[in-house]
Amino acid sequence: MTSSEMPTKLRILDAALACAGENRLTMAAVAAQAGLSRQAVYLHFPDRAVLLAELARHLDLPQDPAILAAAPSARAALTALVARLADDYPRLRPVARLLDGQANWQDSRLAACRLIAGRFRSEGALSRHLSLEAAADLLWSLTSLALWEDLVIGRGWTAERYRSHVAYLAVSALTK
Repeated sequence: MTSSEMPTKLRILDAALACAGENRLTMAAVAAQAGLSRQAVYLHFPDRAVLLAELARHLDLPQDPAILAAAPSARAALTALVARLADDYPRLRPVARLLDGQANWQDSRLAACRLIAGRFRSEGALSRHLSLEAAADLLWSLTSLALWEDLVIGRGWTAERYRSHVAYLAVSALTK
């Protein structure tokens, strides 16, 4: 499918992702990237905040709770979360910084962390010194973009090393 055959809203979202990667996410830049007028962009997205919120949904950030709920154990769900983020952060990094202020970006990841912490507790594996909320907050911090950037970008870790070590650290921090 050529870009002219692609639905306009999808063209705009793909253009927004490209613009974010080039650090030029303005409505005018998105319109130019999509080959549309600014008015056409505004017909679909009344402002940049709405465009960012829709971009977050379009990119499926960060986790589908059904995938985590279907994991056979809390440890498997945690490993799936870390693996997904290790795969997604390189692609999402340009957009993720812009989305930090978007409630749905942070709330979605926190909801995934709460689900996993709840699984550890229901399996009787959650450390006694952690409340459910503290465990979710700890996991939320351990799966942050900032930690991924520090280890992968700053220290040169591979995606596999990040997956392995962060999953191990998170399991160790949350369990008895």
